[in-house]
Amino acid sequence: MKLENLTRRKVLIADDDDDSRTLLAFLLEQENWEVIEARDGKEAVEKVLQEKPDLLILDYRMPELTGTEVCQHLLLTGINLVTVLVTAHRHIDELTSLMGTSYFVSKPYDIVELLNTIESAYEQSLAQNHHELCSREAFSLGSVKSTEY
Repeated sequence: MKLENLTRRKVLIADDDDDSRTLLAFLLEQENWEVIEARDGKEAVEKVLQEKPDLLILDYRMPELTGTEVCQHLLLTGINLVTVLVTAHRHIDELTSLMGTSYFVSKPYDIVELLNTIESAYEQSLAQNHHELCSREAFSLGSVKSTEY
């Protein structure tokens, strides 16, 4: 197995618009991302649980579950995944606040802005994962110490 396959970043793109999803998938595959796709909110939740992506790119208006409902379902299952909202919705500030994300890109996409936003979100994901790992290790060490006394 090649080292690059061990460190390949994984993203889930959840968008009911086939053209938008295909464009995003193409762009991110060119940037060496492993891309998983979902066509609606319900499928997005299922694929997050199955695939455990590093990042979620989420449209707001989708069948089955909206972007907000997807985020709520994930939080209820204990998954705090960094999310980039992509939408043509005019009130994007309200949506990002409601969904608890600070990363968003308006449709139609500015490709450079899109890629920069995704990279920034991925960097936050790395920092968040590192923080969670350190917290678990500290908790584990604390548990070991307390059982020794």
